Amino acid sequence: MRRALALGLAAVLLSGCELLTGEFRVTGTIHLSPALSERAPKTNVTLFLVAVNEGGVPVAVHRIVNPEFPAAFEMDHHDLLVPALRRQEELALHVEMNTHGAVGAARPGDFSGRAPAAIRSGSRGVRVLIDRQR
Repeated sequence: MRRALALGLAAVLLSGCELLTGEFRVTGTIHLSPALSERAPKTNVTLFLVAVNEGGVPVAVHRIVNPEFPAAFEMDHHDLLVPALRRQEELALHVEMNTHGAVGAARPGDFSGRAPAAIRSGSRGVRVLIDRQR
C-alpha cells in the first residue's frame, strides 16, 4: 500500500503539473487615475490587491494601509490563500480601495481597478490603475 502511494505521488510530481511552494512573487505599481485623485480619501484607507484565477476564485490578497500613489507593491507567498498554485496559471489582478476595510464587499464610494492583462507568478513591473468609483 505504501509503495503504491509513493509511486502515485511520484507520478503526480513528475507529470508536469508544477506547483508553487513558496516561490510566488508579483511586483509592480498601483496608480490612481488623475480624474479620481481629488475624490480619493487620504487617511484611514485600505487598498487590497486580489489575484484571481480563471474560475474567479481569489488565490492571493495583499493589503496596503494608507497608500501614497504611485504605490509600489510586492505580492509573495505570504499573500497566497491557496498554497498549491500552478506555476504558470494565469491570474487577473484586481484592486479595491475603501475606508471600511472589507475586501469583496464593495459599497458606494469605493474605488477599484485592475491590471490590463493577465499575470503569472514571476510577473514584474505590473501596472495597476484605479480608475473606477462605485
